[in-house]
Amino acid sequence: MTFHDAKHMSNIKVLDKTFQILNSFDDGNRSVSLKELSSTTKLNKSTILRICNSLIKYNFLIKNEINGSYRLGPGSWKLGSIYNSNFKSGEEIRSILNRILESTEQSAGYWVKAGSKKKVCLYRVNSKSELNHYVVEGTTFELKSATGKVIKAFTQNDQELKNLINKKGYIYTAGERLDNIASVAVPIFNNKENFTGALSISGWRQFFTNKSVAKFYKILSGYQNQMKRLVSNE
Repeated sequence: MTFHDAKHMSNIKVLDKTFQILNSFDDGNRSVSLKELSSTTKLNKSTILRICNSLIKYNFLIKNEINGSYRLGPGSWKLGSIYNSNFKSGEEIRSILNRILESTEQSAGYWVKAGSKKKVCLYRVNSKSELNHYVVEGTTFELKSATGKVIKAFTQNDQELKNLINKKGYIYTAGERLDNIASVAVPIFNNKENFTGALSISGWRQFFTNKSVAKFYKILSGYQNQMKRLVSNE
């Protein structure tokens, strides 16, 4: 390996560590201490401090000088706003999700593929129940549970999953990613019949009986045409 190659690999490792730090923040961890970052990322504190100082320099992090904790800065908000602006129908999609929540009392979301092996929650409304399945918009997961399987079916040409969706109209899973969580998801296509994402209802599995799953599917399918119109505007 040449010096240039070694330096290139070193730079990539620094980027990996930087994204590990940024991904430590979510709606439940808006302010994170150095100790918590070290525990989450498994990086040593001196490395975290160096990277955080660079992120502060470019406004991606803000440091609380009183307790030393970090939170996301305006640079992160700017990138998130730019990404979200690519999707023109966000408020209308959230309105649909709110109607689904009102009808089911369960959380509702719209998920799209993120990279080759993940999904991202593009829009989300969370149940108001104490027993809710809380997910923040922008969260990424592996292609598991109902939404992951719908996305796999139409982006990885999984014929078995396609056949299941063609037969039933939906995918239902329980305890696949989290033990107590169940979900129902249907595919969403645009006007050209290109797959765009998965519309879902999720919550604690005790609320997903055979009767309620059939009801949830009926509700989701009732919004597929409206979603088709909205995603075709993107």
